[in-house]
Formats: sequence, C-alpha cells, structure tokens
Amino acid sequence: MSRTLFLSLFLPLLAAECVAKFVLHSQPWTNTFALLGLGVLAVRLYLGPQASEAEQCPPDCLKCAESLSEGGDQ
Repeated sequence: MSRTLFLSLFLPLLAAECVAKFVLHSQPWTNTFALLGLGVLAVRLYLGPQASEAEQCPPDCLKCAESLSEGGDQ
C-alpha cells in the first residue's frame, strides 16, 4: 500500500473518530472508526513498504546499466 493511499484512508478515519468522540460523544461511532483505522493500519503493515514508481529506475538508467555490465564480465 502506497503512503499516499494509506494517508488518504487513515487521516479521514482519524478525523471522523475525533468528531465522534469529542463532538457527538458517541461511543459506538468512535469504536467503529477506530476499528476501521486499525484495519487500514494492519493492511499497511501486512503489505509492507513498497517503492513508489518515482523511486524505481527508468529503463535507460546509466547506473543500472553499469552495474549489470560489471556483473556480466565476471
């Protein structure tokens, strides 16, 4: 799960939990939003960190080509 997706799911749930707790004073809604937030967190931890597309090397990366050519000579 990418960081952007995680934050876009988790932050609104956190805000909804705070509204349910401090504005509405509703324990059932607080529990619901807390469990949904923990579920999102559990999925994030289960999937582990993933590199974004911006961090991956492009196909014509000179550094990667050099490392591959050095490994092929041995």
